[in-house]
Amino acid sequence: VAEDGTWGLVRASSNKPELVVVVESPVSSQRRRQMFEAVDAVLRRSPEVGAYNQTF
Repeated sequence: VAEDGTWGLVRASSNKPELVVVVESPVSSQRRRQMFEAVDAVLRRSPEVGAYNQTF
């Protein structure tokens, strides 16, 4: 969670073999996109991480 309340979550799907990525921001859609890009950058560093269910 960032100081402005923006947050990101990565978890395993409960019914599909995929990751679920959730990001929220009370500030703006731009800030939400920035958080998604930060989470995405971390996930992409690990080639063993496959597809996940959210993109922008």
